[in-house]
Amino acid sequence: RRNTRKNTKPIERQAPSSPFSAPACGGASHTWTPDRRMAMASAARLLARAASEALGLPSAAARWTTTRTALTTHHPLGSSSLGLLLAREARLAQATTTAAAAAFSSSSGSSYPPHITLDMPSLSPTMSQGNISEWKKKEGDQVAAGDVLCEVETDKATIEWESVEEGYLARILLQDGAKEVPVGTVVAVLCEEAEDVGKFESYAPPEVGSAASQEAEVPSSSAEAPAATDDAPAMSLSLPPHTVLGMPSLSPTMTQGSLSSWTKKEGDAIDAGEILAEVETDKATIEWEAVDGGFLAKILVAEGTSDIEIGKPVAIVCEEEEDLKAFKDVTAEMLEGSGAPNTAAAAATPSPPPTMPAPEEKKAAPAAASFAPATKVGGRVPASPLARSIASETGVDLSLVVGTGPGGGRVIAADVREYAESAPALQQQQHSAAAPGVRMGDEYDYVSDVYEDVEVSQMRGVIAQRLLESKQTIPHYYLTIDCEVGDLMRLRSSVNASVEESAAGKAGKVSLNDFIVKASALACKDVPECNAEWRDDAIRLHKNVHVGVAMDLGSLGHSQGGLVVPVVRNVQLKGVSAISKAVKDYASRARPAGGVDGKMRLAPEEMAGGTFTISNLGMMGVKQFAAIVNPPQSCILAVGAVRSEVKKDEGGGYRDAKVMSVTLSCDHRVVDGAVGSKWLQRFKELVENPLQMLI
Repeated sequence: RRNTRKNTKPIERQAPSSPFSAPACGGASHTWTPDRRMAMASAARLLARAASEALGLPSAAARWTTTRTALTTHHPLGSSSLGLLLAREARLAQATTTAAAAAFSSSSGSSYPPHITLDMPSLSPTMSQGNISEWKKKEGDQVAAGDVLCEVETDKATIEWESVEEGYLARILLQDGAKEVPVGTVVAVLCEEAEDVGKFESYAPPEVGSAASQEAEVPSSSAEAPAATDDAPAMSLSLPPHTVLGMPSLSPTMTQGSLSSWTKKEGDAIDAGEILAEVETDKATIEWEAVDGGFLAKILVAEGTSDIEIGKPVAIVCEEEEDLKAFKDVTAEMLEGSGAPNTAAAAATPSPPPTMPAPEEKKAAPAAASFAPATKVGGRVPASPLARSIASETGVDLSLVVGTGPGGGRVIAADVREYAESAPALQQQQHSAAAPGVRMGDEYDYVSDVYEDVEVSQMRGVIAQRLLESKQTIPHYYLTIDCEVGDLMRLRSSVNASVEESAAGKAGKVSLNDFIVKASALACKDVPECNAEWRDDAIRLHKNVHVGVAMDLGSLGHSQGGLVVPVVRNVQLKGVSAISKAVKDYASRARPAGGVDGKMRLAPEEMAGGTFTISNLGMMGVKQFAAIVNPPQSCILAVGAVRSEVKKDEGGGYRDAKVMSVTLSCDHRVVDGAVGSKWLQRFKELVENPLQMLI
């Protein structure tokens, strides 16, 4: 298999940082061929085997200890060149982070053949979750070190996830399109032999921290629920699929309540929307409606009980009637002692406390409430399965239905039925109730609102989160100054004219923005307080200037738009032509890769580590604007368009001046007003006397 990869073109890769990266080699680059990549992976397994033998572990565990485990747990090769290369390569895959002994202990008791679990990797420094765009391998496929497993959409770009191990893809746990998968979540399983693939058909990852993490790996065909014992955790984990109902919060100020009466008894069938019990709150006695269907398996708190804290288990609902007997001896103490009210087999989490309003409030204005837009969570309207089924059958748009269920307004079946009944009447009222002065029956007829909800992408969600965090936590202030750029524009024209005559041709031309990037870096060197960041207990002054250049993805050919900020490093040491080359390279790789919308060829490390940012909207005709500081930086420069103004010259005459307005947004915790003004004065001096940038 490896011989078929001979004479393959080397892949140039910028070596990412790793736990063992020394400063001297943190920015080095290495040439990786597929042969060399597989050789490194093989060497890693040899290191793992040697480390495991030293610990006295069996060879089966050693064979499946990953590269990362071998280096982080049993190195001392972390400081060697081989250790560094392997650590960097292991970071790309992020296959596992457990130690060799832990890996052995979790698999030695398993009835599955030797395997490793593949976790959602962290493919950028700021990534906390990701979306699985597309699997490039399917179950049963052979995987070699360096093969692309799937494409992952991070908070910055869509990135290929490469395998660091060899084997066969035994099980894919999260399919294409899986959204907001936290880093570290198990998404797939890799086994050693092809004939073992079918044995993982019923594989489910063990619950983190569960006492039954080893039992969770036993195939369902041979797994039988153990008999109930006096041990609370064992009792809880052996129960059939169920949901624990906690005392709900039925008013905004409710912290505890009393169970006046149960309207259902143990063994009764429950439909969504039916009344379970009457709960006395701090304001009134309110009916508690069921959110989902099932069977009332156990009442843990008897009616008449007072002062029950919100969230305390009061009942258990199971899915199947034949499972009722399994809950006969369950107590609240058993559930609380186990720390896991639901079994691993129950794919649903415990139902959150309902927060439906009192019946009087619900009857006050049912029609108006039904047309209030629902609050979306992660781009999807929260609704019960029964509500979704009824909405699908009746053609009701769930986003138009106001929810009265738990979790801040979850849509339940009763809400959908009420909307379906009242919608025709309300629409007739809306059409007949024209605004004052509006004639009916002609071109002024009532026209209903038409809109489209566009799902929030991973990138857009992160942009919203970061910018909101910046405005809420950073005390912004803004300084604006006008710069005359006539001399700068003439210098640029002269440089480009000379470049056209050279071999570089049009590719070597520089833009006005390239000079602005250079002037910003030199101003940061002279006023280092603007090239700094707030660290809570210290202000970090950066000695090198790494300038982030904001780029609009919509202008680069992506349909949904968005913003990326690739970083030009060590700008204070670069010439304008080198800056121009770097920015053009970033822009070309930010365009849709292979014509695929939303996919780029920018690496996450190329968009991290900036110390100062420039946002230029001048090419769009914007005169002046204020940008939002990009944490943890302390400043961002907003550049407006060049415009013509008539100015009085020293001789008393008038001249046509080319003027550009720039606004510096500052973090007042780091940059005082006088310091920001000093930076702008230095920037203005460099822009108006551009030859200073060439000295």
